[in-house]
Amino acid sequence: MSHQGLEQKDQAVEPSSSAEDTAATRRALRNDLLRLGRVAGAKSAASAGSVLNGHADLDKYAAVWVPHAERRQEAATGSPADRARWAELIKATARPEAPAVSYEGLVVRAGYARELLRALAETLPPWVSIADVAEQIKKRITDGSYPPGAVLAPGRIAADLALPLPSIRLALSDLAAASVVEQKANRRVRVPGGDLRDDRPFQLAETVREFIRKGVFPPGVALPGRQELCRILVTTQPPLAVAMRTLFDEGLLEHGEFQRLTARWGAVQRLKRPTELPRLASDPSLHTDEVREAVRRARSWWKSRLTPTPEALDKVIDQLVAAAHHLVEGTRSGPLPPTSTHQQISSLIARTAVLAAAVHRPDYALRVWHTACLATAVDDLLATVDFSRPADAAAALLSA
Repeated sequence: MSHQGLEQKDQAVEPSSSAEDTAATRRALRNDLLRLGRVAGAKSAASAGSVLNGHADLDKYAAVWVPHAERRQEAATGSPADRARWAELIKATARPEAPAVSYEGLVVRAGYARELLRALAETLPPWVSIADVAEQIKKRITDGSYPPGAVLAPGRIAADLALPLPSIRLALSDLAAASVVEQKANRRVRVPGGDLRDDRPFQLAETVREFIRKGVFPPGVALPGRQELCRILVTTQPPLAVAMRTLFDEGLLEHGEFQRLTARWGAVQRLKRPTELPRLASDPSLHTDEVREAVRRARSWWKSRLTPTPEALDKVIDQLVAAAHHLVEGTRSGPLPPTSTHQQISSLIARTAVLAAAVHRPDYALRVWHTACLATAVDDLLATVDFSRPADAAAALLSA
């Protein structure tokens, strides 16, 4: 690139109130990102000369942006996390000394170079500084929008504030360093204080206790494996592992045959009658596709950490509970699927009943999670009902 071209790029990347300048800078960054995508490919490993040419291309398309990253670092006085981010990217993008030049180093350097250009693109106007993002989050904590004990999911906060996800993560790191929020070993962030009931492992342990109490996991029968439990409870393994250790330590669970966890005999007072599904005032006529859409929406809300409106959540809950009624009746009146046992069907019905009751609890965040768990149970029922009948039998049952 010519000296004049470097000057033009230098002028283009600087923040400006001109929308045209910002658009030009964004185009320049995008074009250099595309060029960087062709660096460090298989051809660059052909010879030592190819490796050197790859490093030269990185100088041409990435190193010229480093001075602008340095200015971003200097401007990030209110955010230690942001300054550290820029320092890491600048150091990793710099050309190594001649003896250290290698293809492996080229691959690593190219990855950091692309990340540096993306970070520059994200900080073009209109951009909110990390310090200001942290202040917005802190204000929401102070005014109670994020109450004590609340888990601060970066994706959900990014949606709430309409800000980039990387900015939220950096701001949360600053707030954790200042002890405004708590950041645990698994990188989960929460507002200090609050009730233990707001703790994710606590919630999982409570739900598994209810499953055992209502016969979903009867004593003496091995619990599903860790991966299957994560699917049933729509969660990840770290908080589930903490919850299961809690239940084991308190004596509710024990190791059975082949070291599989089972509910301990006599540890839980079983109910005399199984939990019944809550009845709706009127069961809407549903088609299989409508049920599957309700299942999809419930899961996506929880997994994306989105907060649906109360009306939308109530509608999906009503659809799932109504579908559960029809499908449970189908399991009781139809033939048993050849791949399922009576114990498995009974466990699935009990799980559906427990979750259908849980979705009506007052805590809104818990309702969203329980709705996702209910959606998984309904989806399992859809795969079970009328297994040996024609393909449209389930649809006929649902729309009856």
